[in-house]
Amino acid sequence: MNPATPSDPAPLTGREQAVLAAISAHEHRRDAGFANALAVGTLPSPGRRGRTLLLALAVVVPVAVGPMVLPAAWILAIAAVALLVVIPTTLVVWALRQGRVYPD
Repeated sequence: MNPATPSDPAPLTGREQAVLAAISAHEHRRDAGFANALAVGTLPSPGRRGRTLLLALAVVVPVAVGPMVLPAAWILAIAAVALLVVIPTTLVVWALRQGRVYPD
């Protein structure tokens, strides 16, 4: 049991219950799905499955088709740009969005 929680909490007063009911009604009017998810205790998933599949296809198709179409010099140039620019930039942006890096 959490020591900050009283062992026998006092019931809510009528005014407190009215305020909670007003907040609940407001949230249901604004975003019913979010309010229902809060009531159940699970937040809705953002639906990233489609975006992940699209990203995987955007990477796999050029890697599979590129060597059959492009000359070797172009493949090396694209690989160098990806390794030196695209991948590090993507990792920095991802880390910033995760909140683990704080820019000055």
